[in-house]
This record gives sequence, C-alpha cells and structure tokens, in this order.
Amino acid sequence: MLKVPYNSRNILLGDSLIRFMKFGDKEIYGSTEGIKANLREVILQLNDKVSHLHENEELDFVIISLRSLTNYTSILLERLTLYQQSPIEFCAISARNLFECYLLVAFILSDPSKAKEFVGQKASEELEINEGFLSLTEPSTPEAVIKSIQDRMTYIKELMNKHEVPIEKHWTVSYLAKQTNNKVEYESFFKLYSKYIHPSSWIVNSLANEYDNPVFRNIFVLQGQHYASCIQKLVSNYLRDQIIA
Repeated sequence: MLKVPYNSRNILLGDSLIRFMKFGDKEIYGSTEGIKANLREVILQLNDKVSHLHENEELDFVIISLRSLTNYTSILLERLTLYQQSPIEFCAISARNLFECYLLVAFILSDPSKAKEFVGQKASEELEINEGFLSLTEPSTPEAVIKSIQDRMTYIKELMNKHEVPIEKHWTVSYLAKQTNNKVEYESFFKLYSKYIHPSSWIVNSLANEYDNPVFRNIFVLQGQHYASCIQKLVSNYLRDQIIA
C-alpha cells in the first residue's frame, strides 16, 4: 500500500475541496473553485499591466512571463478537474506541468533577470522546430516553402537582436528544482509523473487497477491543486509588493 506523503485534514476529494493542506513547510488554503477564481483575478491584473506596456511600448519581461505562466496554470487546473474521469495519464501530465509552472514562477521571481531568458526560450524553441522542418525537406520540396521557413528564422533572430533578448535553451526541471529549493519535491513526485507520461514498464506491464486507482489519482489532483495555489499566491504577492513599492 502506498503511503501518500501528505499531512492533511478535512479533504473531501469527491468535490476536490481542500479545507486545509500542509505540504512540507507550505500551507495552502482554499478550494479548487477558489483557486480558479483567484487565478482569474490575477490574470485580469496581469492582462491590464501588459496592455499598458503595449501602450507605452515598454517591455517588462517579468510581467509578460507571469501572465503567460498564470494563464497556462489556469488552463492546466481546468484540465485536471475535467480529467478526473479520464485516463489517469491525462491527470498525471496536467499535474506534472503544474509542478513545472510553479518552478518557473518561483525561479523567475527569485531572479527577475531570468524572465528575459524565459521569453527568449520561445525563440530558441521555434528555431529548433523550423530547423526540424528544414531537415525533412527533399529535393522536390518547393523553393518557396524552404525560403518561407528560412525567412521566419531570420526574422526571429533579428527581432531578438533588436530587443537584446538572448536566445536560450530551456531549463530542465531538475535544474529549476535545485535553483528553487524544491529538490526533495522533485525527487519525490517527478519520478511518479514520469511513469505516466512515457510508455514505461509500470504502465505497459501493470494491470489497469494497479496503476489507475483512487490513490494515484488523488495524488495527482492534490499535487495539481497545491502547485496551482502556490503559483497564485506567488504572483499575487509579487503584484501586491509592486503596488506598495
């Protein structure tokens, strides 16, 4: 029997309601719907800030990054709650990605200069995608198709140079966990997530009720809710501190 490493009270999983949960040294209050509502409020604040950036032609990479990460967190949390009756792999990948979003938010807020790198990673990843497309071309591929891909790659590089945004490779989850003092959580749960997002022997050779059961589902749901709430709190605190400053 798996011992779930939670010290929790009054958890009604049927309604995904967390009255109180203690995870390590972090305390999370609220329900799933409460977290969603708080995330929506944070996203509205970030959208407003980004709209003013556009008006003034300014670039605040922290705000831009936080808006994208918070918006994606909201999407992932919604998926997680919808996936409770779906294959457990869907729950696992949503919970896993919520964990990575939390690490990204924590890392960027610990060192705001990293936000510029994070934005630059989009360019790097699109360049990699286009390089992959070019590697698949054949002698019969129309020149116009090849040129359109090459032109896009040139445009990306010129745009990043203009704004002095570095074209960076993505940060690994293990690196983020180490930089944000989440190594224990990474080692405890990331190995579990990985078993569900790959055709691991655990998935392939297990009976359905061995790998897909209420214990593992509850872990993913609790983990996802926990990290979504952490993200909401981190970003809310950052916005509050900005107003005070």
